[in-house]
Amino acid sequence: MISDYDKTHNRLTKLEKSKWTSLEKLNGWKHYEVINVDKKNDQVELFAICEKEKRVMVKKEDLKNKKIWRRGWDSSYKKNGTGDTLLDKLIDGTISRGQAATEVRQIVRRKAEEELLNKVNKKKLS
Repeated sequence: MISDYDKTHNRLTKLEKSKWTSLEKLNGWKHYEVINVDKKNDQVELFAICEKEKRVMVKKEDLKNKKIWRRGWDSSYKKNGTGDTLLDKLIDGTISRGQAATEVRQIVRRKAEEELLNKVNKKKLS
């Protein structure tokens, strides 16, 4: 399901030549690039990177669905399609902006504490 945040803030712009990863193989491939945008029918034509003859037509709304497509070429995405990153959770609407900001501050604080502990431990060992 696409959240209201995604509809208003994560618009599909600059689709020409953009790269996409399908979470399920289509025509035997996962990595695609946009070759044509049909604004009249709200569809996008993509071709498989490894076999340029393999082409698929996809609705723009399907490209926004993170359970089907991900922007960029990355094989590390999990098949379950759940939001793994804070950005995914924010776009999906599972957390608010305030919650995301709090988590980012906590992550930064933990990294700073870890770096400080590493410096102290290095001095003790020397």
